[in-house]
Amino acid sequence: MKRLNSKRAASAACPLGRRAGWSSWATVLILTSVSVSVPVAAWNFLPSFMSGEATPTYLTAEVTIGPFLNRVLEQGEVESSSSVEVRCEVRSRNSSGTNILEIVPEGTRVKQGDFLIELDDSALRQELIQQQIVVSGSESMLIEARTAFTAANLALEEYEGGTLKEQRETLLGALFVADENKRRADEYLEYSRKLAERGYVSQVQLDADKFAVKKAEKEQEVAQTKLESLDKYTRRKMTNQLQADIQTAKAKLNAREKTFELDKLKLEEIETQIAKCKIVAPVAGQVVYANDPRRSTNGELLIAEGLPVRERQILVRLPDPTRMRVLAKVHESRISLVKKGITAEIVTDALADRTLTGTVASVSEYPLPSTSVYTSHIKEYAVEIEIHSPPDELRPGMSSQVNLLVEHMDSAIQIPIGAAIARGEQFFCALPKEDGTFETREIKVGSSNDTSIIVTEHLQVGEKVVLNPSEEILKKLDLPAIAPVNTLSPEALAAEQAALKAKDAPKEPEKAAAKKKSKSK
Repeated sequence: MKRLNSKRAASAACPLGRRAGWSSWATVLILTSVSVSVPVAAWNFLPSFMSGEATPTYLTAEVTIGPFLNRVLEQGEVESSSSVEVRCEVRSRNSSGTNILEIVPEGTRVKQGDFLIELDDSALRQELIQQQIVVSGSESMLIEARTAFTAANLALEEYEGGTLKEQRETLLGALFVADENKRRADEYLEYSRKLAERGYVSQVQLDADKFAVKKAEKEQEVAQTKLESLDKYTRRKMTNQLQADIQTAKAKLNAREKTFELDKLKLEEIETQIAKCKIVAPVAGQVVYANDPRRSTNGELLIAEGLPVRERQILVRLPDPTRMRVLAKVHESRISLVKKGITAEIVTDALADRTLTGTVASVSEYPLPSTSVYTSHIKEYAVEIEIHSPPDELRPGMSSQVNLLVEHMDSAIQIPIGAAIARGEQFFCALPKEDGTFETREIKVGSSNDTSIIVTEHLQVGEKVVLNPSEEILKKLDLPAIAPVNTLSPEALAAEQAALKAKDAPKEPEKAAAKKKSKSK
């Protein structure tokens, strides 16, 4: 008891010694636990330490089955599928064109026959007065030509029916008189000869009677010659001359008629041009100015009051608000997916709270022309989408976003597109195992959209695949090597092959020496 009490007294008298003993025991316990836990942790870490690698981190995705939608999202512009273009039909009298005096405000709804545009016709009205004077002068010359033609025909008829007959009768009368004088001269000569034989008429009288006969013969020949000349030459000459006068008069008449008709046509054309200066609506629609920004170099308007316009230039368009469509531009990489008849969803910037539906009406076979040299390498195709039941608020020219439903499947096995590993035309995916390794599995795929890809074979619903595998995981997979891409051009490749053949082939002197050596042997 004394010894126990002495120990308690010593302990009470010296508390530091008690604390020192407890600290030493705690230290022993801690060292013991550390010495046990460190080997255990080292034993657990030993496989990864021995391999020199840590387990890579990754995300997985589950193979699912469900509806598959493949969409093509593009920008477009609203326009009318039934739009009538109103063009300027007034010919330009100068290089600047014809000025617009008045035009209805853009956006106005008009009916057929309503006023649209009035063009300046002051120059045409001055030209109209001048042309009226020209037409009057041409008409007077035409009247003169007709009169001359009629007179030429009358002259021919007068000659053939009057003058020619009169001349011929006169010559026939002269011939008849000459014949009668010749007959009488012959009788007088015969009578004088009988009297001369009896001595009643002197020789002088007989010679005079002979001369009278010769004179009558000459007069007879002259009358006959004149008649023959009239029938053979004068008649033909006068007839040809008069016919030539008729043809000349006819040619002048034709020329005057053509000139008069041309002058009249020009007058009618000017009157028509004046009438075309006032343009009315050919059909009902909504007025849209044809201000094409691609034709304006400085950003100014092309259609406005006071501005000149040229012939055949489009002034306004009258779209039918009940028949609207969207003209979308689809990139060449996605145009093969777009087919006629597929459904489209349309959202316009002006009506962002309303989704419209439509159907693809046509797909262009040729790319649209580039508007800039900087974008000439970008090939886009025009796709027209007819809008179903367009609202009254829809306007041509509105920007829109078109969502084309190019493919729809009610049920398809699919994985995220980031889980598919492409190697040429083959596709693989990585499946994690329980031991930390990965299975490399080749899969058969179908269509894909922006998020998912369809798997047709070698994957089951519910399996886990690695999503966006890192390079570290790709190294652990059994994937085929990627074939190197030959960056040489065909010409450079052919030159390189020719150089290799030349390098492998023996040189000509060496060939000759080898051949000579073989012959000597």
